[in-house]
Amino acid sequence: MDKKLVLSVAHENLRTLCILRLIPLAGMFYGVYYLLQERIENLQWDFIFALLATLILVIGFTWLRSFHATAIRQGEFFGHLVIDIGIYSLLMFNTGGASNPFISYLLVPITIAAIALPPSLTWLTGAICLCSYSLLLFWHIPLPAVAPGHHMSGAHHGSALNLHVIGMWLNFMVSALLIAYFVNKMARTIAAQEQAINRQHQQQLENEQLLAVATIAASAAHELGTPLNTMKLISDEWVLSDGGLAGEEFAQDLDIFKKQIDRCQQTLQKLAGTAREYSGKGERSQNVQAFFNDLIESWLVMRPDVRAKVNVVGQDADAAIHYHPSLSASIHNLLNNAGDASPEQIDIDIEWNADTATMTILDQGDGIHTGLTGESPLTSEKPSGMGLGLYLARFILARHHASVTMEPRQGTKGTMTRITLPLRPGNDRSA
Repeated sequence: MDKKLVLSVAHENLRTLCILRLIPLAGMFYGVYYLLQERIENLQWDFIFALLATLILVIGFTWLRSFHATAIRQGEFFGHLVIDIGIYSLLMFNTGGASNPFISYLLVPITIAAIALPPSLTWLTGAICLCSYSLLLFWHIPLPAVAPGHHMSGAHHGSALNLHVIGMWLNFMVSALLIAYFVNKMARTIAAQEQAINRQHQQQLENEQLLAVATIAASAAHELGTPLNTMKLISDEWVLSDGGLAGEEFAQDLDIFKKQIDRCQQTLQKLAGTAREYSGKGERSQNVQAFFNDLIESWLVMRPDVRAKVNVVGQDADAAIHYHPSLSASIHNLLNNAGDASPEQIDIDIEWNADTATMTILDQGDGIHTGLTGESPLTSEKPSGMGLGLYLARFILARHHASVTMEPRQGTKGTMTRITLPLRPGNDRSA
């Protein structure tokens, strides 16, 4: 989930808590007004007014805090609930304790915790509220005006009052347990569903972006075919018409020119052939060692200008890899990046076990900047590069539940590219 989204939700929860605090505050003011009208004299009015003033200050501070840019962590939000529980418990202590009918408001912090906090802090909040309620059964300043047996006859007053208060305590305990478990469970389920929807939406956007890039690539390949054929015909005509008269240097340049044209045509043919192959076939299965041997061999054929030292070591000779054909192309792209950076020498280490295969590519180029991640299709360090290759390679590897990391080599120049690919059939999907 996005960090900014998490911060905004935490701040919004704190503002909501401020609004909820206004409800008991209004009830407290009404209760004080009522008790003053009844001329109750055994209450500690100074302490009660001090609690009301403290609650007002807490509400004001919390409201300002909710607009501060600093992150609001779960522990801080839990601290706000503990302050509410403490203030309300002290008020109940001065107004009849557990016999006060408004004691059930202690369920509100438990409900808030169940929605906004993880299970551990939710259960801790419930334990604090239940402990406070239990203490108020025995330690409080009596207030007969709000006692449940206030209007009953003296013969049954004591026992009825005790049974009523104990019944209220049992009801509170059961309600607290139900809220802490079920409300928290429902909140976590809703949060998980929202994350799944966000991931699905993000994947849809990535698929649309990839489709747009693929469409542009296919169109470019089609448009490049005609000028390449024309250049090929012209170069052949130059060779036939020259007859060695222009000199050896010109002949060498012309030979390089022809080879580059041939390479471009082969690349376009491979692109078209691969597209037909991918559209007709899905996921494949192959022995891991055979897969990497074919992968490296085909790449070296395409890049005869690169000197590569390959080391292949596997712990499980029977391990198989399940992959879509696009996986090979994405790894070839990363190998090409290393080959372009240091064609004179790159090291390729491949190892695997029954679960995971790892390919480490070490080049001796200028190195990669820390901020270059390949997540943007417009990021590239090459003078004529667009960054599409690395972006698409990362996307395809991610679809195979694989990961790729690129970082500067330690103690020497160059870049280390590491590809980690899961081998379990259940973890691989076609790209």
